[in-house]
Amino acid sequence: MPGLPAFKLWFKRSGLPLTDLQYERLWQYHKLLRKKNAAYDLTRIYQFDSMVQKHYIDSILPARLLGWQLPSPLLDIGTGPGLPGIPLKIVCPETHIILSEGRHRRVRFLQEVVQALGLKGIEIHAGKIYASFDQPVQGVITRAVEPIGSTLGRVRRCLAPGGWAIFMKGPRCMAEIQEALVRFPKDYALRLDIPYAIPHSTHLRRLVVIQRLQAPEPGNEGRSKGNK
Repeated sequence: MPGLPAFKLWFKRSGLPLTDLQYERLWQYHKLLRKKNAAYDLTRIYQFDSMVQKHYIDSILPARLLGWQLPSPLLDIGTGPGLPGIPLKIVCPETHIILSEGRHRRVRFLQEVVQALGLKGIEIHAGKIYASFDQPVQGVITRAVEPIGSTLGRVRRCLAPGGWAIFMKGPRCMAEIQEALVRFPKDYALRLDIPYAIPHSTHLRRLVVIQRLQAPEPGNEGRSKGNK
């Protein structure tokens, strides 16, 4: 397996120069992900360059596109093995991160990662996020988990007014965006829609940020019925 110098080179070539501590923590995370993958069924991407590009660089690019300023607390819905939440925590350590994951083996892996890396200001929510989830957060982020409207239905009670729902999507998601805004016309508004590509690849992405406008009216939570 290529070593830490090759790992660092990928980030530098991608316009993501990090501190030595950030490189060390990401490298430690990478080694844990590879070591535990077979036992915990964490990822089907095994090749070194693909892991660096599609897992770590892809997870960190939204932070750069948002000026390294993330809403806090930030809820990572369906984080799996900690993507994008763990890399985002490493590069934006002041952001309080909540990792939500429903699969027990992956929850165990997340617990091991947080302990091994000595990460502070990070929580693990061992379960899915349902429409009844009401722990207040200033932001949520998802990476190819489900349609935008489904996520917005889940977070109407927990996402604070003015908070951001950040979606890491593929390039053809306009229909999803439009459907979601029609579904919740008084609750959300589109704030950012940024097309980009993973550097040195053909993988196109869109970063979509939808802002929470107001809290749900009492008795109207049923509009998110079916999103559990």
